[in-house]
Parts: sequence; structure tokens; C-alpha cells
Amino acid sequence: MQGDNKRLDRRSVLKTIGATAVVGTGLTTTTGTVVAESDRLARNYGNERRLRVAFEQHGEGVRQQLVDAGFVSKGFDFDEVSLGIDPDVTGLEPTAEDRLAGVTGTVEEGTVTALGMASTSSDTHDIGLYVQPERDEAYALVEPKNGDKRFIVTDSGVTPQGCSYTSCVEECCSENYKKQNTYNCDQNCTDCYVYSTDCACSDDVC
Repeated sequence: MQGDNKRLDRRSVLKTIGATAVVGTGLTTTTGTVVAESDRLARNYGNERRLRVAFEQHGEGVRQQLVDAGFVSKGFDFDEVSLGIDPDVTGLEPTAEDRLAGVTGTVEEGTVTALGMASTSSDTHDIGLYVQPERDEAYALVEPKNGDKRFIVTDSGVTPQGCSYTSCVEECCSENYKKQNTYNCDQNCTDCYVYSTDCACSDDVC
């Protein structure tokens, strides 16, 4: 259990880093500016401290839902998640090796945002944690170790995964290619959450 001093220190860190790490995030008008902003955000959260703070600032609701559903222990906290950030990671399955983490940038609903991700597990479940700081959004993909159906966890609840799909986004990632996001959706295939980005959409504009 954490002492009062540690809680006070964390609040101080959150306040300080939150003021410097979170920036204006409206989608800009030129492709080049979108790419530059996406890359900058990925670098900004690309160290363990900043990524952990992003989860702590935006993921409390998800943390509580994971606890309430019994996917993790009652004492689960983002402090105990190891974050071995790999700069080559642009997508993460919940079954990935524990402590694997990564940060990329993407465009979601008109907002340029970082996409931070980390893999962890409990005795019974493999868990992928995801955060989009600029959209104040966090969520998780949870897969039982017995191979049953995956769940999507948000701050509003837990739902079985219903479907997945890919979509191109307005961000060039190399000559003639834009980013392609992969989404997992809830049981009704209506609410969908990105968990992977790839440089895979052919586009002559880039």
C-alpha cells in the first residue's frame, strides 16, 4: 500500500508533466503538419515516465473497471505495470509479452493524438492497455488465458469483442502510403477502438 508522501509526490508529478505534455490537438490543414504533430506526440510520450503519467491521468476509469470485473487484483495500479518501450511497436495484442510497450501517433475523429500501449497480465487474463492522451481516452483489450472471447474495457463498462476492421487515416507515413489503423469493436460492432497502426494504405497524394 502506498504512503501519503508517495501520493502527494505523484500528484505533483502529474500536475507538472500534464502541463507540459498535453498540447493543443486540433487536426491541422496540411498533411505535412499532421505528420509532424503525430511524430512529435509519439516522441513526447516515448519514455516510461510520460507514458505512465498518461495512463494515470486518463485511465483511472479503465483501471477500476478491470478491478470490478475481476480481470486484475483489487490492488492493481499502473505503477506496477512494467513499461519496456520499444520504438518499433506501433500495435499491441493483449497476448504480447508482459512489459512490452510502445507509442505511435495517429488521427482519430479529427484529432491528432498519441497512441500509447502496454502489455500486462494477471493470473487469469492477458491485457493490452491503450491510451490516447489528446482525446482523454483509455481502454483495454482483455483475453482470458483459457482462450475464451476477448473483452473490450472502457471507463463505462466491459463488453465482449464483436468484430474488427481496418481503416486508412489522413496521415502520410512514407512516399505513396498513409497509415492504416486496426480497430476492435464491441459486441454490436458500433463502438470501436484502435489498437494498431501500420504504414499500409496506398495513396498517390503522399
